[in-house]
Amino acid sequence: MNIYRMKTLLLFIGIFAFTIVFAGEGENIFKKTCAACHTIGKGRLVGPDLKNITKKQSQEWLVSFIQSSTAKIKSGDADAIAIFEQYNKIKMPDNNYTDAQIIKVLNYISQASGINQGSGTGGQATAPATDILSETTAENIKAGAAIFSGKQRPVNGGAACSSCHKVRDERIFSSGTLAKDLSLVYDVMGSAGIAAIVKSPPFSVMGAAYKNHPLTEEEVINLTAYLRSVSEERIYQRPTDFSMLFVFFGIVVFIIIFMSTIILYFKRKKLPVNHDVLSRPSKVIN
Repeated sequence: MNIYRMKTLLLFIGIFAFTIVFAGEGENIFKKTCAACHTIGKGRLVGPDLKNITKKQSQEWLVSFIQSSTAKIKSGDADAIAIFEQYNKIKMPDNNYTDAQIIKVLNYISQASGINQGSGTGGQATAPATDILSETTAENIKAGAAIFSGKQRPVNGGAACSSCHKVRDERIFSSGTLAKDLSLVYDVMGSAGIAAIVKSPPFSVMGAAYKNHPLTEEEVINLTAYLRSVSEERIYQRPTDFSMLFVFFGIVVFIIIFMSTIILYFKRKKLPVNHDVLSRPSKVIN
């Protein structure tokens, strides 16, 4: 009898441990990859709130959409296109997770949805996403502008945002064109969405750039505050047009180089070095 109880106890322990490991991997993947754009019961960020998503779509559809939302949209799937249109036409980055890994994530979402289920809420979110900019000041905006432009290097040595992005801000002299213009990003994503992406980038290039150089919480807040100010002040910005200035200085430099060339040309040595020797009258010896 004692042996039977021991076996039963070990069986329950094994099942419990397996459940923890199974759910734990799904939670880790969610926090690492999904939490930058999604919440479970706390409102929308960049993408939709995923609470009870497994009750709204089939597991097969969710797996294929998570692996490649682009392929799903291009296939003409009505639900995928509707999500794409509703969330500002921002495509979810493709993932190389296996079906089994995604199912673990979905199981974690289902479990978290049950935990977040409020009484009398009709399945609505139990708490809104927190606005991290509620207590920010002009100093935060100034610090964020310095980080964005590269005037202040991040604590962990990350690259300046202006290396790849540009904004409509006359305070920023030089900006990159490799990635999206961020002038309207606050209007599209809000403070929670921007902070989530900056803190844990879901995009491959940005993720690789900041993998070993993560921004601190303070830097995330400062950058988010700056991008909000850019969005609010963009209509008043009149970025300086340096095109005519560059043309003017280009002409001046050309004239200087041209005149220097002419002066040096006329001062050149026009005869060979042995000209004087060869031109001397030779003496005839009888």
